[in-house]
Amino acid sequence: MPSASLQVLLDAGSIECAEPDVCTEAFVHTFCKATLQAQSLLDLKQVSQVEVSVQVVGRDEMQSLNRQYRQKEGATNILSFESGLPVMMLDGDEQIGGMLALGDLVLCREVIDSEAREQSKSQAAHWAHMLVHGTLHLCGYDHEEEHQASAMESLEIQLLSKAGFGNPYGSSE
Repeated sequence: MPSASLQVLLDAGSIECAEPDVCTEAFVHTFCKATLQAQSLLDLKQVSQVEVSVQVVGRDEMQSLNRQYRQKEGATNILSFESGLPVMMLDGDEQIGGMLALGDLVLCREVIDSEAREQSKSQAAHWAHMLVHGTLHLCGYDHEEEHQASAMESLEIQLLSKAGFGNPYGSSE
């Protein structure tokens, strides 16, 4: 994605994060863009713009979404919803490239902040991990099978390391 720009649509509503810097467009943009540049499943050669919608919600709303879309009880840290839309050509000119609405990430502040404390990680490290993890899901990565999980986790570790964060699957930073 060297030439494609990333548009992040962030809606944190009235949710306040324990570390306010993690609920900013700049923070979200940094980790979504790094992930898009490092991933290899999605072919972005014909894309000049990628759009990702990010919403931060409370525990009750996340619990409702988790029940509705995953048939699981309780709030989870992040949900990823791939748009499944094809690349839309901008101005009808194939030379300009297209716009790809990649999908939506929904993050639950209370769950992420609680997990960070339980895992003795900084809020920033855990938020970054969730953004990388969710963006990889939007790009088609999964962790249902061992070989898929290994590839996904390896990429997450690599990206977070470049940002100065430790292995998210270790016991601490």
